[in-house]
Amino acid sequence: MTNVFDRFFTFLKNKRVRFPVWAFVSLSFIYFELLLYVLIGVSYSSLAWLYLMLTGAAFGTLLGALIELVKRRLPRKVIGVFVFAIAPLLFCVEYFVFKSFMTCMNLPSILSGGGDVATGFTSVTFNLILKGFWVILLYYLPLVIWCVFFNFLTGRKDSRIPLIRIGAALLLQVLCIGIINFNPKDSEKLYEQYNFDTAVHTFGLTNAFGLDFLNSVGGIGGSDITDFEIMDSNKYESDDTSLETDTDTEAEDVPIPVVYGKNEMGIDFASLAENEKKSDVAKLHSYIASLSPSSQNEYTGIFEGKNLILITAEAFSAEVIDPIRTPTLYRLATKGINFKEYYQPAWGGSTSTGEYSILMGLVPTNGVKSIKDTIGNNLYFTMGNQLTREGYYSVAYHNNSYTYYDRNKTHTNFGYSEFIGMGNGMEAGVGKRWPASDDEMMRYTFDLYADKQPFSVYYMTVSGHCLYNWTGNSMSARNRNQLADMNASETIKAYHAANLELEKGLSYIVSELEARGMADDTVIVISTDHYPYGLEHSETWGTDKDYLSELYGYTPSNIFERDHSALIIWSGSLEDREEPIVVETPTYSLDILPTLSNLFGFEYDSRLLVGRDVFSEDIPLAIWANYSWVSDKGCYNSNTGVFTPRADVEVDSSYVDRVKAIVKNKMNFSKSVVALDYYNVLFGNG
Repeated sequence: MTNVFDRFFTFLKNKRVRFPVWAFVSLSFIYFELLLYVLIGVSYSSLAWLYLMLTGAAFGTLLGALIELVKRRLPRKVIGVFVFAIAPLLFCVEYFVFKSFMTCMNLPSILSGGGDVATGFTSVTFNLILKGFWVILLYYLPLVIWCVFFNFLTGRKDSRIPLIRIGAALLLQVLCIGIINFNPKDSEKLYEQYNFDTAVHTFGLTNAFGLDFLNSVGGIGGSDITDFEIMDSNKYESDDTSLETDTDTEAEDVPIPVVYGKNEMGIDFASLAENEKKSDVAKLHSYIASLSPSSQNEYTGIFEGKNLILITAEAFSAEVIDPIRTPTLYRLATKGINFKEYYQPAWGGSTSTGEYSILMGLVPTNGVKSIKDTIGNNLYFTMGNQLTREGYYSVAYHNNSYTYYDRNKTHTNFGYSEFIGMGNGMEAGVGKRWPASDDEMMRYTFDLYADKQPFSVYYMTVSGHCLYNWTGNSMSARNRNQLADMNASETIKAYHAANLELEKGLSYIVSELEARGMADDTVIVISTDHYPYGLEHSETWGTDKDYLSELYGYTPSNIFERDHSALIIWSGSLEDREEPIVVETPTYSLDILPTLSNLFGFEYDSRLLVGRDVFSEDIPLAIWANYSWVSDKGCYNSNTGVFTPRADVEVDSSYVDRVKAIVKNKMNFSKSVVALDYYNVLFGNG
């Protein structure tokens, strides 16, 4: 074999074979981009391949030309080794992230949550890398070629030539941006609807990293966090003549409408805007001033003074709810407030983003890092903080590591006097196994707060976490026999079995509340953090096919079908009603906070939250991190640029553009509140 290589290298030397450094680096980056394009298998643009090649060529040529400027061969080789070691690492990490969470994450998100995931799921991480080792080898092939064939790569002694190539690289990138701008759908993804995951699938990873950097330092296309289209983005411009008074009807036959107050706090935002010296804060004041607050309604204050148990249930889904297998969940879902169309968008493929949307009532615009960005901010409107100001005893619980995602720092800022998890107290009542038991957590903690009424309790559960099999999930194994008669695959049985721990814990809490005469005075709210992505085909989670379709009974064709879920808002007092309260309109996780604020009768300002009180006249609108949305009139998929109206619904030509502007405003508002610590500006540090 040695003789073969010696003859090959001798042949190359004799033939004086040489290849320019800039060309090799350029081709390598085109290769990196196209390889990821093939591996993740999803494209949001018919021109994606062209963007990948142009940007790969541009960035590779730029780096190659810079390397050529180094005259000495050894430093030039070392710099190349560094480039071909770091660049593939970034592409490989993004590949593994996508395979784990079915979404691409920006660097802040990866750096923010990567350590917790790697240490918390060591065996899963090791197994993923082992199975994906062939991908690593493919990405590091250019490094091997660089090291082995470096002597056959030539630079240019004339320093002007690399400078010309740098100019050519910039022109290639300008050409790429120019083509994007001539394609309206792709241009929107670049400027009006920027999202990192969408950018990777549309423009490639190199472009996405660049765009993410530009957005972090002030936005692209002249847009920044306080770039609002001033309009009343909470209401429709109604053309419904059915509300007009019939002049032929005698006055005494017309019912006198109830006049409700407004959910506002008496803050003069217009005046604040005029007197504010900081332009970004002034823009935000002006935007809020342009909105109309929602009206209170017949449900305002029906939970006033009641206890609250708020639960984010790991990977929970509507399909878990069953009158036979999960009678308590079924009771809470059907005898409380009935939500017919509820969504929990997969904001960034992580539990923390789902938690953020529920607790903050804002869009998590910075992926996994969003929740950590709130540390030190005034989070005035979280349920924990609002109830604490009312004198409630307030505590949060989790049956996994208490430092995971820095929850020990974030959750006390959400208004909970303590955050207790595994490592700072929860292990006293919960066994150390993976995943830990929701039932054990709820049984252990209930007596810690039950006699401290009124109380505000938050649970982040973990029993429903993937993997879903009899060996990798201790809760699935524990409840295996209860699913013996279920007609389903082992994976789906294991998923349902894991969720039975939540059912058992809730059964205990509800029975104790009733035994102690507290059920009518307690509200239980349950939402998931994200759809059960561990059921999708994934080497990471050991699923050999798409089991999500089996769970749903259909194959999700878009994010709306994928992210449908269930929201539970129940109180014993609601069971006394002759008819259940039903919400027919689209609802999503950001609506939980304003809805509860209204139901508990808080003084809050509806304009300062992104979601809506579902009983108000505000637009029924659920939005996704990639600027897709669902309303009562239809759904808009930003990846395709297509609006699909509901059956028998007609909208005028301006409707979609108007709602797209509303969505952009809400996204920018979410960014602004955190970036500017806006609630601190309004309410101080308290």
